Amino acid sequence: MSTAGWCVLAAVALVVVLVLVFLARLRVLASQVGSFECAYRPDGAQRWMSGIATFGDDALEWHRLISLAPRARMQWRREDLEVGPARPRGADGRVIEVGCRVRGRELELAMLEDSHSALVAWLESAAPSQPTLF
Repeated sequence: MSTAGWCVLAAVALVVVLVLVFLARLRVLASQVGSFECAYRPDGAQRWMSGIATFGDDALEWHRLISLAPRARMQWRREDLEVGPARPRGADGRVIEVGCRVRGRELELAMLEDSHSALVAWLESAAPSQPTLF
């Protein structure tokens, strides 16, 4: 086999490996308890970024959908996240857009109506913070 043939074979193998890693990452993220589809748009941006959000103990983590990164791209602490009123999006109204504020920064999230209910419940279920004595 020529050098060009080996290069093509190596390129095809690399693409296959990258696709398998992407699909495995997506499967792991989507199968976590507390994960849901969630689009994110920072304040002033025109385009939405598709992703998967996951409820953690103290933070909502957002992973970009089209990525190979194993870690969350965004993380919003529960105590810093303020959720505004929901606005229906689209003809059927199943998708909800929500304006949020995190430490003075504005952002928007879009999710299914059930996911919005879960987000509100997660925010309200936080244990009250206790002042420290020392």
